[in-house]
Amino acid sequence: MIAEISSQAFDSFFAWAPWVVGAAIYLAFYVAKRHEAVTVPASSTPTYACAVCGRRGPRDQMVPQDHGGAIGWQCRQCSAH
Repeated sequence: MIAEISSQAFDSFFAWAPWVVGAAIYLAFYVAKRHEAVTVPASSTPTYACAVCGRRGPRDQMVPQDHGGAIGWQCRQCSAH
């Protein structure tokens, strides 16, 4: 018995093969990357941003400002004005 693939089946296979292989590669990368943890570099000293100008600095260089129960931090230059 001679097995022969029809022209339509041959064309259909090669029409869908790139899509199937691409989806399989995409799925493999998704499964591999979905549990990766994003690491944030640890800072030795936490910094605070000035609520007025945005300058960052350690807490000892900032002046706390009370805003009805919430505390905002300002640098010494902005708190002097």
